[in-house]
Amino acid sequence: MGVERHTIVGGRKSDPAQPGPSKELRYFELQPGAASRLEKHEHEHFVIVKTGIGYAIVGESVSEIAPNDVIYVGPLELHQFVNRGSEPFGFYCFVDAQRDFSQEPSAQEIDRLMASAAGAVAQPYAVPPPLKR
Repeated sequence: MGVERHTIVGGRKSDPAQPGPSKELRYFELQPGAASRLEKHEHEHFVIVKTGIGYAIVGESVSEIAPNDVIYVGPLELHQFVNRGSEPFGFYCFVDAQRDFSQEPSAQEIDRLMASAAGAVAQPYAVPPPLKR
């Protein structure tokens, strides 16, 4: 897969009364040609690129991104990050510690994505779907 994920600060909480930070900061690193999971969820999050170059797919839009770019992903927006360079592509992802789990896109959502401009770089099956909870 070529995708690593590290929790830097905090962790997922099932209850906001649990001790620890109310936010979670994670770091993802994608090897050349790799992509994150294509997913959506009810919580928003922010991504800050640290190193390398990539594509941000948010909804049916695609943007070229590079170090220090900030990307906002709103609730239930289909999204994916793709390494478009020859070096590792690393980014921080900032989310609430108490949040929902990711959801698989429907077949119709994948069809719409692949018919859009983002379809040229999207990799819908790059990472297996999340475990059913």
